[in-house]
Amino acid sequence: MPRTPKAPQPTLTEPGTAAAQQPTAEPQSARTGPRRGRKPQWTKLQPTIAHLYEDIDERLTAALETTGMGLQETFEEAINTYCDALRPPIPAEMPEDADLKMPRDPNQPPPGTPVDRPTVAPAVVRLTRNTRARLVAACHQEQIGGKAVINDAIEAYLDELGLEQ
Repeated sequence: MPRTPKAPQPTLTEPGTAAAQQPTAEPQSARTGPRRGRKPQWTKLQPTIAHLYEDIDERLTAALETTGMGLQETFEEAINTYCDALRPPIPAEMPEDADLKMPRDPNQPPPGTPVDRPTVAPAVVRLTRNTRARLVAACHQEQIGGKAVINDAIEAYLDELGLEQ
């Protein structure tokens, strides 16, 4: 059976046609169906960029293989142990409105200055909100940036575990 040709449809570029005067899109309907009951747990974690020194990164890699711990778990333990050891210690439970913005090192050398300790590519670690708040409080208390506190915390934790260089 042969097809019958369709009548040509007017385009929007033709002035005075019905198609040019009426919108062709239909309004979006409201979302129907089941909604997710709760958010995934990982969204409650705070992404934190860690610039580790090469020597500490090598020790950390060996420690992760030796202990079987994950990166996030190790960072959580190291930062919390470091914050407990400070004088005065950082509170174990931080308030809900605690600062989570990581400060930069106020004693940063000018650009182009040769580095004495090279770093590896930055890694993103997801920390709990409380640990991130404790890390920021430690930065403010010690008056150094997040890079230095994270490296000091990891190095002290690896020393405490007895994992040599």
